[in-house]
Amino acid sequence: MDEVTAKRNVNNQEHDFMEIKKEDKEYIRFKLAQARDAYEEAQGLFVDGADLGYVLNNLYYAFYYPVLALLHSRNIPAAMQSASIALFDREFVETGLFEKRFYDALRRAFDLKPKCSPGELKMITRAEIEILLTEAREFLDIVGRKTGMA
Repeated sequence: MDEVTAKRNVNNQEHDFMEIKKEDKEYIRFKLAQARDAYEEAQGLFVDGADLGYVLNNLYYAFYYPVLALLHSRNIPAAMQSASIALFDREFVETGLFEKRFYDALRRAFDLKPKCSPGELKMITRAEIEILLTEAREFLDIVGRKTGMA
């Protein structure tokens, strides 16, 4: 993709609305509600100074639940988490519907999540959690707008 096309895709992302079948709306609404709950929990834990592993776990699901909703909207089965993330990249990022930064943030949360045992928490910092919180909030907002469920 050339630079002009990439800029056009990024600039138009806010205006790309997805057609959602009536029968899929309830599932998508449910997954977005789960994601918002996970985000709020992550934010609350972070503010309270909780273990970063707990924060990251909730934050990961704030990204992952919308991905499940998006895949469902295209009748794409979500088998394993890693496969779902790859499908999100192929179906929604590479096509220009979502910015690559959301895939990168989801991937980072996924890569860190399994390594959140107390002995390995040094791998993630509060600053990185702050960045992921910002990306998750923006991702949730954009998915909500694109699906008509803001």
